[in-house]
Amino acid sequence: MATPSREQISAAFFNLIAGAADFTATSRRFVHWDQVNETQMPFLTMLKTGELRTRQAEGLPTLTINAHVFIYLSAGMDPEDVPDTAMNALLDAIDAAVAPSGVDALSGNKQTLGGLVSHCYPLGPAFIDTGDLDGKAVAAIPFQILVP
Repeated sequence: MATPSREQISAAFFNLIAGAADFTATSRRFVHWDQVNETQMPFLTMLKTGELRTRQAEGLPTLTINAHVFIYLSAGMDPEDVPDTAMNALLDAIDAAVAPSGVDALSGNKQTLGGLVSHCYPLGPAFIDTGDLDGKAVAAIPFQILVP
């Protein structure tokens, strides 16, 4: 099987996470939170943050693609609301979307983006501001995608 292109991988990854929840708007091109108005929220965007080539034990190179998924949410300023509730639901939806299912769950329990990559998973600390202070919530979730 031919190695998939970066574009195939990026498109498959974005389509997977964009379908995780009922986002009002999405953009594969990174959009900063201050450029998104309240009527577009919840909003999902992503940013490729780097690549790293390493060698496996058997000497074959492996490409690691690093990306961040961003969720923007209007938390409002109602003191009776708990902004964490809405953000938690979206974070859970992203986790559920990238959880292995079907063939991926049966053959190694890993997300492969339909067989394009060896692994795709959230890895590292996520930044989460639930919007308690200003009503604007943001989450930045780091992902690693390993390409054989």
